[in-house]
Amino acid sequence: MKTVKAFSFLLTLLMLISAFVACGNTPAETTGKPGGSSVDKPDDDQQEIEDTVPTDLNYAGETVTFLTRDNKEKYKYELACDELLNDTLYDAIHYRNIDVETRLGLKFRTLGRDGSYSNFAQWNEALSISVLTNTGDYDGAAFYLSTGSSLAKDGIFYNLFELSDDTNGYLNFEKPWWNQSMTEELAAFGSLFFAGGSLTVSQVEDGICVFFNRDMFNELYPGERDATLYQLVRDGNWTADKMAAYVSEAWTDVNSNGVIDDGDIVGTRNHAMGNSAGQMDAWVVGMGLRYTETNAYGEPEIALLSGNIVPAYEKVRNIFGNNPGALLTTEEAVETTIENGNVLFYTTALNQGSEMRNSTVNFGVLPIPKYDADQEDYYTCFGNESSAIAVCSNLGDDRAAMVSAVLELLSAEGYKQVLPVYYGTVLKGHYSREQADAEMYDKILSSFVFSFGFAYSTHNLGAIGSIFRDLSPTFDMQNYIDSNKVTWSNKLTELLSALEAV
Repeated sequence: MKTVKAFSFLLTLLMLISAFVACGNTPAETTGKPGGSSVDKPDDDQQEIEDTVPTDLNYAGETVTFLTRDNKEKYKYELACDELLNDTLYDAIHYRNIDVETRLGLKFRTLGRDGSYSNFAQWNEALSISVLTNTGDYDGAAFYLSTGSSLAKDGIFYNLFELSDDTNGYLNFEKPWWNQSMTEELAAFGSLFFAGGSLTVSQVEDGICVFFNRDMFNELYPGERDATLYQLVRDGNWTADKMAAYVSEAWTDVNSNGVIDDGDIVGTRNHAMGNSAGQMDAWVVGMGLRYTETNAYGEPEIALLSGNIVPAYEKVRNIFGNNPGALLTTEEAVETTIENGNVLFYTTALNQGSEMRNSTVNFGVLPIPKYDADQEDYYTCFGNESSAIAVCSNLGDDRAAMVSAVLELLSAEGYKQVLPVYYGTVLKGHYSREQADAEMYDKILSSFVFSFGFAYSTHNLGAIGSIFRDLSPTFDMQNYIDSNKVTWSNKLTELLSALEAV
């Protein structure tokens, strides 16, 4: 099994653990492995980590404007929340921005438009036209990761490395509020066109995990009970085969029609295929696989063509497809949901906890299972619609530098003010019912991985980004790979050539 390089977005979040569950020493060095960039005993004085933006910067009432998506609250408000909403997370964002605006003597605002998948082409076009015609409508954007990333090859985004604090700006990518793994993976030909970190809270909210019905598990497996699941995770033995076995025993034919269908009690549920099955993307990295990896020349290359992708896929299909306890449909199941209490395991985003907190279901949370017990660690990713941050390429040097100061301080203050609220109050507070679940959240957040291929998947590399979404019995993974590998490699070559030209 190949070692998967960690998405260490939460050097940021893991450094926050001490505020709630521990205390300790100086942060460890980033190792590039899941958990390797985490800190077992982080610095209690993390709030005192200083930014490197000069304290005498003042922009005399300038306004900096970012284009965002307004189709969901988590994208609409993660950069700016102009009014108090009586929401713990968004109100923290509101006060963070006031502090940054006061320090820099400017106004930071966002303009939202529908940025859902069905409308991403129009969203991208609006940003592109503004940049190419130099209208000055936007200084930057928080875009749909796997669709907006295509704008980089069109020259729409500024090279963020030219806005670092040792060049023409104030970005300091060595600080813990930037996702350093993301920065390393996305860099190509000496350029970095978008980034993420503590400013992009949607990446945390969209992190994929497995929720489970604790009471149902205890009823089905009274000799094990839910403590067994948590211990399997701790021991490194929570695997795809284990989950498949538990799922297989869970079906109850509620309507007595002899067919597993909506309304029954099931071990898990999923769509057979399609964009709505996007949570299945996390199972690719969960099985220890990567979309791309960097070769000896420092360039990304397709990595899914080798390794154990076919047996890994079969393990996943044995959970969701070839399993007597799994409801696999082509339609959305409206009655069979974990909130309704008739699903044992459900793969979804961490933020699903917000929808379940008012449910009477006694639920718990687990990481994506391993391929097998020999796999080094647990891995997951965030959904590909999460936000990434970019600066518009048409900005003059001085204005671009100003924007970089805003982003650096918003990120720094997000690290100090917003993430502690989300992690400690929202994620581990409102959405979590047991201390063991808080422990599992820590493990999930330390297991994020990131790759170039994932970021550029949908609009550039095509179907490689959704390779585990078709769980239908007739799907032939090996044939699918053989039929597409040349196309994927050619698309990657085209993308790299375009980025090099930019």
